[in-house]
Amino acid sequence: MGLFDKFKQGSKDMIKSYDKVKLNQKLTYEELYDVMKDGTYPCGEPQLTGKGIMHCIQFPPVSKYVIQVALSGTTVTVTKIYSGIGGILKETVGDAVTGGWYDVLNGENIDLNQMTRIVGEELTKLCQTKGLLN
Repeated sequence: MGLFDKFKQGSKDMIKSYDKVKLNQKLTYEELYDVMKDGTYPCGEPQLTGKGIMHCIQFPPVSKYVIQVALSGTTVTVTKIYSGIGGILKETVGDAVTGGWYDVLNGENIDLNQMTRIVGEELTKLCQTKGLLN
């Protein structure tokens, strides 16, 4: 990866907090979990959580965030969400102090954005080997 590519990816990680994988068929959370559990992730092992509309795949909390994997039709979305009320309060205060620039300047935020990208890349590889991508 060249210097320009590294800069371009770094600027994406400052802003983009999600990654999407488009499958060629619909899966259940259980089927997706079976695909994901064979992967290696920087944020720990995935866990199948919740029931009904609250069903999802989550990774262990990292700082004030949790990386979550959600299904919608044939689209898998990997995103970071707050891990409890403490994360939301910290973010709100940070945004108030920095005039809305807290997300861009926050090292934790950038690291978690990178992790969502890495999880998305790993999921893409796993789905490719299982024939789930076009």
